Amino acid sequence: MTDLLPEEEITLKTYEKVADIWTNKHSPPHFWAEEMQRFHQLLPAGTVLEIGAGGWRDAKELIGLGYNYVGTDVSEKLLEKAREKLPGQKFYKQSVYDLSFSEKFDGFWASKVLLHIPKSRIDEALQRIKSVVEPGAVGFISLIDGEGEELREETWDDSKHKRFFAYWAKEEFNQVLKNNGFKIANYGYKHETGRLRWHCFFVKAL
Repeated sequence: MTDLLPEEEITLKTYEKVADIWTNKHSPPHFWAEEMQRFHQLLPAGTVLEIGAGGWRDAKELIGLGYNYVGTDVSEKLLEKAREKLPGQKFYKQSVYDLSFSEKFDGFWASKVLLHIPKSRIDEALQRIKSVVEPGAVGFISLIDGEGEELREETWDDSKHKRFFAYWAKEEFNQVLKNNGFKIANYGYKHETGRLRWHCFFVKAL
């Protein structure tokens, strides 16, 4: 597996420790209902790769839309949860830097996952995604609106944990997408309860 940077290793170790808490916290259905519908309009059928599938909520809904689904995650503990909730589905332990399949996918779903990629490695991540999808493939990417990067400390169940986050402005990420051979097919801005505001990019691979 491609080496992770220290901040990425810290983030992975956190997910390994809090897999139960995190999946319970993120399992309420239909968080991306509007975005799923828009994605489905752009790609009514086909093979879809989910990057960061360990939470299993989006996997269940993508499968429900009729896609031929494959999921990946770098966290073995999160994958265990996904396999437990969705037995018989295809889940593989792969980081975004190591995506490798014999087939190429018609679409990809990357919800709340590329926000953990340092800006110094975002081109590497997007190029790897592009290598496993067909020309014209439809993708969904959600990122937190903001500036800069940070290793953020959070308290879950009275324990402190750290995760790395990269924050993006819309035009900043627009340029990154363009530089890596993606064009924007649609865009949305979602305000979650609290301080989080999400960029929702619907892209096509060129």
